[in-house]
Amino acid sequence: MSLTLVAVPIGNLGDITLRALETLKTCDLIIGEERKPMFKLLKSLGLPTPENFELLNEHSEKDDILRIAKICSQKKVALITDCGTPGFSDPGAELVKACRKLNTPVTSNPGASSLTTFISLTGVKLKQFHFEGFLPRESSDREKRLKQLSQFKLPIILMDTPYRLKKTLGECSEHFKQKYCVLGMDLTKENEEILSGSFTDVIKKYDGTKREFLMLIKP
Repeated sequence: MSLTLVAVPIGNLGDITLRALETLKTCDLIIGEERKPMFKLLKSLGLPTPENFELLNEHSEKDDILRIAKICSQKKVALITDCGTPGFSDPGAELVKACRKLNTPVTSNPGASSLTTFISLTGVKLKQFHFEGFLPRESSDREKRLKQLSQFKLPIILMDTPYRLKKTLGECSEHFKQKYCVLGMDLTKENEEILSGSFTDVIKKYDGTKREFLMLIKP
């Protein structure tokens, strides 16, 4: 039948769109990243807990994606993430690719995106940039990648999990020294905060707590 990529709020529930609500109400199946966050989000949006659902995350194997793609060819399926737009730094792109191979229609209900939200708040005019996404988990791989990134001539935007924010700031301060940095935390939430300056300045202002974030590094 079809797959619809449904953007959900990145923090403020008021950012859900009418189309997204209608799609989630009328679809036959919802795919989410993790069961608990998905059920919590749907409940917060006033939507019922789905009887039928699938999970698609970093642990999903190729066979899982192919199986779900076959379901999409038979039912009206909606794909959501824990927050933001599906297919952005998650396995959604692989599912879209698999659905297209089966000639299953794929469409999108656009809405909240952490990347575009962050860019609009940086105060930096970006004609071009390199989106790095998540850094590697292993320390040696992170070190190697950060060394490579430090040679880039374009502005860099990266992100990581909330519990690695403090570590990421420390690592970047070593590799990027006094380069200009913009740190966006908990975007669209009541405690949204944007810090900017050298990494030394930003680290001084940062309170050390775990927070959702994106970071811009300007050469």
